[in-house]
Amino acid sequence: MPEHAVKISWIKQGEFSHESINRNHIIQFEESCSLQAAGANNGKVSDPEQMFAASLSSCHMQTFLILASKKRLVVESYEDEAVAVLEKNAEGLFHVSRVILNPKVTFSADTPVSKEALGKMHEKSHRHCFIANSINCEVKIEEQ
Repeated sequence: MPEHAVKISWIKQGEFSHESINRNHIIQFEESCSLQAAGANNGKVSDPEQMFAASLSSCHMQTFLILASKKRLVVESYEDEAVAVLEKNAEGLFHVSRVILNPKVTFSADTPVSKEALGKMHEKSHRHCFIANSINCEVKIEEQ
């Protein structure tokens, strides 16, 4: 089976204590593709919770596009504003309790799709998305 590797690099900056640790780091996906990241809600660069939501959203979108193309439905654009919700579980530990996908799909004028058919396409996309099949939090799809 294929493997998907990433490299994480962090270097201490300033004082190293639980009150002031700098969590900025680099995620290297490919030689020419890297991403700056830091802790949650830092307001400047991506954080793990955002990347979790992005991973699920991207996989769902790609699955949706493949499904649409197999049905010969032309998608002109696809946008999503995914949200990962962080809460404490029964043990008092933080976890992503749910991810809310808000896909907005625009089809070609030549390929109208009913709201019911669109909903079924999203359900099937979710069922076949390998990231969704790898997580245990709730996923809500709120079509726009």
